[in-house]
Amino acid sequence: MALAHFVLIHTICHGAWVWYKLVPLLEAAGHNVTTLDLAASGIDQRQIEQIGSFDDYSEPLLTYMASIPKGKKVILVGESCGGLNIAIVADKYPEKIAAAVFHNSLMPDIEHNPAYVVDKLLQVFPDWKDTVYSAYDYNGENITALNLGFELMKENIYTNCPIEIENYKPDKVYVVPGGDHKLMLSKRIELFQILNEVANTYA
Repeated sequence: MALAHFVLIHTICHGAWVWYKLVPLLEAAGHNVTTLDLAASGIDQRQIEQIGSFDDYSEPLLTYMASIPKGKKVILVGESCGGLNIAIVADKYPEKIAAAVFHNSLMPDIEHNPAYVVDKLLQVFPDWKDTVYSAYDYNGENITALNLGFELMKENIYTNCPIEIENYKPDKVYVVPGGDHKLMLSKRIELFQILNEVANTYA
């Protein structure tokens, strides 16, 4: 079995903690595993008012990838909106990426800017249901933050991302019977086996 360095990236409103059931399996198999809290997420001390752009939000991942020595490669795994983060990094550091795994995630293409996939996603939403909006000031600019509601997440967010699969034709698509949007929690053994296969193919 090939061993790999996995960098696991959480989605919005979560943190590195979301991988807690998967990390021990990967490490026990001999893989190197890095989980990061993105800005103002998990235990990252920044406040939402300090985050004015997606690059600001992605800063911990961008900084980590910049630190990876020349000649070393990682397998990125992004879940849900974390697909945007790993796509940005894969574009910026292609020489450091062995593979990118989009786990039920947003998956930008190479023809449009990263926000395009979010714009397309928002067209699918009939409304924002029980989402709560709050405004904050970022360097004199008024920015809106969203607290996603339970109904919105259930019906529109926590899905298996068929739009991305249809539009962007990934190299391989894995379907886990009985799985849901969070395989690292509901089907960690199956996700572990998939990532081992990815390591054997690309590491």
